[in-house]
Amino acid sequence: MNLFRYIDRFSCYTFQEVPFNELDNAIFATLSYVDLKGIVSPNRYHKKTIREVGHIYAEIHSKKEKDILAVRNAIKALRYIQDTRRYGDLFLYNYVYESGQEEQFCALTIEINSKLVYVSFEGTDHLVSGWKEDFMLSYMFPVESQRRAIDYVNKNFFFRRKEIILGGHSKGGNLAMVAGMYANLWVRDKIIMIYNNDGPGLLKEQIESDYYKNIQSKLVHIIPNYSVVGLLLRHTDNYIVVRSARRGIFAHDLFTWVVQDKAFLRTDLSLFSKTLDNEFVVWLNQYDREQRRKFVISLFDIFNRANITSLVDVMENKKLIFHLIAESKELDGDTKRMLKDFLLMLFKCFKDVKKEELLSIFSKR
Repeated sequence: MNLFRYIDRFSCYTFQEVPFNELDNAIFATLSYVDLKGIVSPNRYHKKTIREVGHIYAEIHSKKEKDILAVRNAIKALRYIQDTRRYGDLFLYNYVYESGQEEQFCALTIEINSKLVYVSFEGTDHLVSGWKEDFMLSYMFPVESQRRAIDYVNKNFFFRRKEIILGGHSKGGNLAMVAGMYANLWVRDKIIMIYNNDGPGLLKEQIESDYYKNIQSKLVHIIPNYSVVGLLLRHTDNYIVVRSARRGIFAHDLFTWVVQDKAFLRTDLSLFSKTLDNEFVVWLNQYDREQRRKFVISLFDIFNRANITSLVDVMENKKLIFHLIAESKELDGDTKRMLKDFLLMLFKCFKDVKKEELLSIFSKR
C-alpha cells in the first residue's frame, strides 16, 4: 500500500473524523511541485479550493509535458484528491515561485481548517541548475532559498491567528526546518510541527545552535531505509526510518514509501545508507568551508564544460567528467581530490541502477 492507496481508502473521511497525520503531510509536501502559476493566488485574499485548482490545472495543462517523476506524482496526487470529501474543499493560496541560476524557491499554503494551515516548500528537480544551490548548503548559510523561506512565513503569518505546520520533500524539507528555526518569535510560537521528508540536514554551526534546539520537539525527520538525500550534511539521529519499495536514489520518491493503515511502515536503516552517512561525514570533516566552496564552483564549471544539464547526463558522462578533472590546470590538488572522492561516492549510490531506470525517472510523460 502506498500514498495513492491511502487516498483511495481515507479520502471519504474529513479531518475531524480522521485527524491530520504524517501521510497527509507527505501528500501536501508534494503539491508544491505542481506548477500553479496563474492558478493559485500569491496572497490570501483570493483563495481557491483544491477542487477548483485541480480542474483549472487539468484544463490549462491538457497536453503532455516534460515532467520529472516528483512532478508527475504530484500532478497525479492532485488529480486523486481534487474531488474528495477530505481534501476537495481545502483552500490553496500564498503561492510563490521564483527561480534563477543559483536558486529555486516555491511555497504554497494549504488551509486545513479555519485554525490550521500547512505550508508546503518545494524540493529540487533533476536539473543541475536546481542542484547547485543544494550543494551550496555544504559551505553557506543561509542560501537564498532559505532566506526566502524565512521571509515567507514571517510575511504571511505574523498577523494571523492560525497554527502552522511546515513541511516539504527533499530540499523543501530543509527549507521547512530552517523557516521554523529562524521565524520571528511571534510566528515560531504558532508553529506546531515541522516535517522534513527526506531533506538534507544543516551545517555544524546550525545543528548545534539554540535555534535548532528550539524546534527539536516539533521536528519530524522522516527518511526511507535507503536514504541518500536525507542523510546529507549534519543531522541528529532522532529520525524516523520508513520502508521504501525501491532502493538507492529511487527510495527518495515519497510514493515508493510503504503505507500501513494511517502511517508509513517503520523499519531500520539499510547498510547502504549507514555507510553513505558515515562516508559523507568523513568527507565533510576533511575540508573546511572555503575548500567546499571551491569544490562546488569547480564541480558545476565542469558540468557546464561537459554540457551536463541533468542527473541523467552525470551518469552517462562519468569518463568525460573524470577526464575534465584530470585535465583542469586551474584546479589545485585538494580540489581535484575532493571532486574525485565526491563523484566516486555519488556513483556508488547509483552502482546498482540501470541506465534505463535512470532515464525513466526523468523521462517525458
